[in-house]
Amino acid sequence: MSTNEDHKNVAEPILPDEELAVNRDKRVRSIMMWTSIALAAIVIGSIAYIFGYRQPAIENGNEAIGVADSQLAAGNDSVALDLYQQIAADHGFAAGNRAALQSAILLYDKGEYQNALEYLEGYDASDDIVAACATALKGDCYANLDQLDKAEAAFAKAASLSGANKALVPYFLLKKAHVLEASQKWAEAAAVYGIIEREYAAFARQCGAEAARLRCEAL
Repeated sequence: MSTNEDHKNVAEPILPDEELAVNRDKRVRSIMMWTSIALAAIVIGSIAYIFGYRQPAIENGNEAIGVADSQLAAGNDSVALDLYQQIAADHGFAAGNRAALQSAILLYDKGEYQNALEYLEGYDASDDIVAACATALKGDCYANLDQLDKAEAAFAKAASLSGANKALVPYFLLKKAHVLEASQKWAEAAAVYGIIEREYAAFARQCGAEAARLRCEAL
């Protein structure tokens, strides 16, 4: 074999820059492979969670709260309360969340305001109107516990959460005004009654907002 042929069969040496490029390419392929494996594991784990735990848990919670709702509809408030409290303790997701609110409502009706507040703290509303009503219920609890500053703040927040709802906003403002009167904050109460008069005339006539404002202004 000639010397030229020997040269043709000898592999070209890898230069330093080329070696770095080869190593870098290997590292990139390795990272991509492990990333793909990790993503696959996440997807598989998510599917297992949804169908192995989450979906059955949701179905069990919905079945349980359906039983509690039936008891409440039948007028068995005490039984319903026990069931709602159990659901709130044992179930997450929507059923457990709504059970917390139902427990709070029933406890409030029983005069157990502090216990009602504890369930309201654990409630997370996904709808602004429901959130407004739940916040107002907090205000009612605080008012009955003679925590008037907290009650005032809760009713103000409830009115804010109600957006442009012409039924709820003045109603919560009226509650705020009553708390301000109970706190002997006459000027502030008069100002709130004035807002009700100017912006919600029909409601103002029904609740006697003008007379209440004049009374507060005289004090």
